[in-house]
Amino acid sequence: MEGIGLDQIDGVRFESDGSHLHAIATDRYTVAVARARLQAADGEPSEPFARTVHGHSLPTLRAWVDAHRGDATLTLTTEADPLILAGPRGTLQLATTQEEFFAWRKLVHTALADHPADEPCTRWTSALWERWQHAGREITTWHSGGTTPLVVLGADFLGLQAPHRPDPTQAQTTAEVLDVWKASLGPDTGQRLDLGDVVPNPSPREYPTATTVPQMSEALLRQTLAATEAGAVAAYALSGMHAWSAYRLLKALMHADPDLAAATVADLADQLEDGAIGEWAWEAATDEGHDPQQWADARAKPTTTAAS
Repeated sequence: MEGIGLDQIDGVRFESDGSHLHAIATDRYTVAVARARLQAADGEPSEPFARTVHGHSLPTLRAWVDAHRGDATLTLTTEADPLILAGPRGTLQLATTQEEFFAWRKLVHTALADHPADEPCTRWTSALWERWQHAGREITTWHSGGTTPLVVLGADFLGLQAPHRPDPTQAQTTAEVLDVWKASLGPDTGQRLDLGDVVPNPSPREYPTATTVPQMSEALLRQTLAATEAGAVAAYALSGMHAWSAYRLLKALMHADPDLAAATVADLADQLEDGAIGEWAWEAATDEGHDPQQWADARAKPTTTAAS
């Protein structure tokens, strides 16, 4: 899955009910559950288990899985930590975490509780959803059901997406579609759980702030020197270049208008303490006529290098 945002996932939960292996992950805004049927080595159903792999291991896990063909048989060993995966391309060991995982089945049951079981399902072609990624950072959608289109509404954009129209004789109700997931989801206990309750908002990042011009001058010079030492990696060296540039601009502003420089530093300190400079930068880029979403998409694209 391209653009999955592996850095935003704290971990993936692997659970087996004896017949299916389930993989569950969340990035706070979305929850995804995938499953694959298990084949026990002795022909008998395997023992149920649950393990959580830390998010730091996901790029390695993804690369290992992608190295195998879709029809390759992978073996999962769960007797003890670490989790061991073996396949035609080698063996991978993954440390597991003991952190408590949220009750994903209860969360799914909550989301499905208000769906009319006897209503026909609406089918969508998922490949078309990516056409709305530039409609705006936040969009509004609604769908009145049946064969009516999905409405996608942004501040300066309005779009419609027609549902997939299968053979009327093959139409299914919500209950019929969910029937194949009954074994995985288990019975509905009636206890309700919302996504915001199990995946709380992360604490805002804290940034070191300077509230006066001398403090900021010192901080920028320290950053420049620290980031331009011999052996600094490219990203760190780039931060030094930016710090030096900011220092020169700050000194020029001090000579031109000391009061404006002091007010700007104080205002900047408030923004840094707010912890949402990513949102400030996004809005500033949009106001300048740039497309920050395009920048984000470019960063998310995978890159390949050829061995010489």
